[in-house]
Amino acid sequence: MSNEIRELVIVGSGPAGYTAAIYAARAQLNPVIYEGSVTAGGALMNTTEVENFPGFIDGIMGPDLMDNMRKQAKRFGAELITDDVVEMDLESEIKVIKDGSGNTVKAKAVILAMGSAYREIGL
Repeated sequence: MSNEIRELVIVGSGPAGYTAAIYAARAQLNPVIYEGSVTAGGALMNTTEVENFPGFIDGIMGPDLMDNMRKQAKRFGAELITDDVVEMDLESEIKVIKDGSGNTVKAKAVILAMGSAYREIGL
C-alpha cells in the first residue's frame, strides 16, 4: 500500500459491507473493502435460500447473492482486499488500519460492517 490517504475503508464483507462499497464506489470515493482471510460474504454464505431480498421474486441462494454483490462492488471500482484487519486506530482524524499481511491503509473514514456472530443461549 502506498502512503496515500484513502477516502474510505470498509471492514466486513457481508451485505452491509458490500452495499456500502457499491454506493461509495458509485460516488467516486474509491473504497477499500477488507473481506477477511477466510470466506468473504458473511453469514449469508451459510444460508440456503434468501426469500426476502428485494428484486429476487423466487428467492436466491445466500452464496449467490453475496457473489453478485461482490462482483458489483468490484465492477464499480471498490478495491477488495482478502485479508483480516488486525489493528485499527480510529481516534485520529486520519484513521489507520493494519492487516494480517503487515500492510497499513490510512483513510479519512472507516465503516465497520463486521456483521453478526452466532451464540448459543445455553438452554
